[in-house]
Amino acid sequence: MIRRAEISDIDQLVEWIWIILEDMELALLQEADMSTLKKMMKQAMEDKNYRYSYHRALISMREGERAGVCFGYKGELEPMIDEALNEKLALLGITEPLFEDPETVSGEWYLDSLVTDIKFRGQGVATELLKALPAIARSENEEVIGLNCDQLNQKAQQLYLSIGFEKVWECKLGEHLYDHMQWKIN
Repeated sequence: MIRRAEISDIDQLVEWIWIILEDMELALLQEADMSTLKKMMKQAMEDKNYRYSYHRALISMREGERAGVCFGYKGELEPMIDEALNEKLALLGITEPLFEDPETVSGEWYLDSLVTDIKFRGQGVATELLKALPAIARSENEEVIGLNCDQLNQKAQQLYLSIGFEKVWECKLGEHLYDHMQWKIN
């Protein structure tokens, strides 16, 4: 079952996003205390405009447990999606944004992040979440879903290709090379 996230999901959402941030090897994770950063992320998640707002999250439920999550937004919103967290980081004296590289373009609904809980991997959770996205994109008047996939993550690449995504360009985010992929859902 897929459902919209609720405020009561925030603690789990932070833990899942933390997995992604560590995989991306973001410098900020070395500059600030982990518990402080997680607390700030939790606060930012309450802001509906934040990249990882619970308002932007879809959760897959299995056996009454949260099995996975995805976050997304219209590409044109990218310039403002990190303001909620950046304001909190500035209070720590951190003025460099968490994300500096552009990830998406106007004219696509962007799948920012997708995480399957380790307990539920290999059980179709990611596929279920991906198949729920066209309805959301269409409801926001978008006919293309975009995402970036780490070139070293061959398993994810194969999943996205099997759903209907195609590689359209290569980009560098942080220190990693990614394929920007799009799925035309007309």
